[in-house]
Amino acid sequence: MSQPNVDDTPIVPEYELEQYFPERSELSEEERAKLREQHGYFRTYFRERPDRFRKLQRWLNQARFGITYDVYLAATARYTIGAAAVGLVVGVVLSAQLMAMGVFAPLLDLPVVGGAVEPVLAPLAGFVFGLLGIAVFGVGTAGARYYYPRVLVNQRRRNIDVLLPHAIVYMYALSHGGMNTFEVIKEVAAAEDVYGEVARECDMIVRDVELFGNDLFTAIRDARNLTPSDNFEQFLDDTLSVLDSGSDFSRFLADESETYMTEAKQEQDNFLETLSILSEIFVVMFVAAPLFLIVTLMVISLLGGESLAQTYALVYLFLPAGMLVFMLIIDLLSKPYAQHEHDVKLSQNQTVDPSEGAASDPQFEAYQRRKRRDELLELVRNPVSEIRKRNPLLSLLISVPATLFVVGFLVVSGQLETSVAGMSRTPIKHTVGYGVIPFLITTVPLTLFYEAERRREQRISSRFPDTLNILSSANQMGIRLVDALDLVSRWSEGTLADELRKVRNDITWNHDIEGALLSFADRLRVPQVTRTMKLIAKGSRSSSDLSEIISIAAEDTRNRYQIEANRRQEMSAYTAIVAIGFLVYLAVIVLIDTSYLQPIGQMATDAQSQGAGDLLTVSTVPVDQYRTIFFHSALIQGAGSGLLAGKLAENDVLAGLKYSIVLVAIALAVFTLI
Repeated sequence: MSQPNVDDTPIVPEYELEQYFPERSELSEEERAKLREQHGYFRTYFRERPDRFRKLQRWLNQARFGITYDVYLAATARYTIGAAAVGLVVGVVLSAQLMAMGVFAPLLDLPVVGGAVEPVLAPLAGFVFGLLGIAVFGVGTAGARYYYPRVLVNQRRRNIDVLLPHAIVYMYALSHGGMNTFEVIKEVAAAEDVYGEVARECDMIVRDVELFGNDLFTAIRDARNLTPSDNFEQFLDDTLSVLDSGSDFSRFLADESETYMTEAKQEQDNFLETLSILSEIFVVMFVAAPLFLIVTLMVISLLGGESLAQTYALVYLFLPAGMLVFMLIIDLLSKPYAQHEHDVKLSQNQTVDPSEGAASDPQFEAYQRRKRRDELLELVRNPVSEIRKRNPLLSLLISVPATLFVVGFLVVSGQLETSVAGMSRTPIKHTVGYGVIPFLITTVPLTLFYEAERRREQRISSRFPDTLNILSSANQMGIRLVDALDLVSRWSEGTLADELRKVRNDITWNHDIEGALLSFADRLRVPQVTRTMKLIAKGSRSSSDLSEIISIAAEDTRNRYQIEANRRQEMSAYTAIVAIGFLVYLAVIVLIDTSYLQPIGQMATDAQSQGAGDLLTVSTVPVDQYRTIFFHSALIQGAGSGLLAGKLAENDVLAGLKYSIVLVAIALAVFTLI
């Protein structure tokens, strides 16, 4: 959602926006006119009533909007007026369409109101539906804009609560090496890619000290007053107490990390309970309810009513749109718990730019051209390996053209028709050709690459804590880090062993532990390893006790892995519930098709062949259309249920592609056999 223009608003710290929040005062007409001239009517109206919007201003501050409530509400008012105008047009057009369809015709047959209402029915309907459009669009826009900052605040709060224990561990590792409190907070603020909203909270403290000239106590106190997280607020309170009393800050962080790790696990458990409730709601809303409505509409059609249009709207509009909105809601709730990116920034003293001597060499340009050419040839010769190294989504660059080629070949060869009449004669065949085959060709390679990458990450994440423990024990016994890496690489296997040998060689040749560890994390591309390597790299720079730093990192890594493993384990049962819900839906649809639609179709065919006229109702039932709708609804259910299962279990829609492929294949096989 776009934010309003704040060019005319002075930039001040967020806490000052609340600390010096104005009280309501009576303005003279001259002062009010001056405000209107300077800020406009909307901002003047809101600025005259500051006591009503204290809560909104706090939400804006905590969501880091950096603007005052009157600027935000003025923009909201403009958006609301625009949305209300759109709602008015939509309402009038809808009323005209309903009039043309004869929806209001029964009103004219009423003996009491028929003659009186007929002349004014059209304008009255337009007026009523116009008001409804204004109410829905206008009020909806105003409400969404007003509460949008609160949604962001809740997201930030959950993200802070989840990442706070790991950020405290990072602070402990830095403090253990001798960094002072402000340097520790500054390092956390610089690690936003790893510690998310916690880093942004720390960045406010750093900004207040370095930019606004506040002392550390004042900056921490202001951050404490503004943060949306109660846990972080309590942590800052305890930090102030420790700093004020002169206690051991490093020991304090060690104790706090254990306390807040318990809080994070409890937060995760509460989130899993929410997901379990949502999975049950999904089964009711998108399995049981559509099934009931489809059967009801089909019965209405059997009795001679017109319900085919409503069935089309249910299956092709409301069902996929509802599933999409439901997954967006889950994504919104899950965002604070998502893994952050794996990319890391190498230390500043490590550069990849060529030296002046190399760049001035006459052969340098030719070397660069050969290097780029070799990289392109490697991508062409071995695309599978390059896709696995970079991003599974790159497989779409191959699968999408392949899909277009296959569909084009089927059309050219005459297997598929392009006219609506031709597709209507064999709808299931054309659904397979235009829908199922492209879906499978596109998603199967993507799923294979994604699952291979995910399993690689899980193998590394599961073994990494033990690897760190061995490194710590070896270093504690006096073994050099290089020799310890050699020892662990012989004990490990696969990608992890190869990468550990590269780290050993990198340290031996370049004598740069921090650069070697960060390069190791960037090559593995595993978020959990990235966080751990950043912790060890920064900790090793500030401390000579590398074994203790590695032990801290190992414990943090193990806690993270256990939280992720617990989520997968807890949600596996609800993933099965979603899959079983689809199978129940498919079984009922097939039962209706075989037990009702096919016999009705046969009766209609027999009646027409015998010239019977007493089966008019049966013969007019659109059996073929309903069979097509059933097939399409099963495909939509399979694809949507699979994606939802992946979102629940792994917090990633791509993880659900494998379920979608299996469920779509089951639906295709069942309808092909019947």
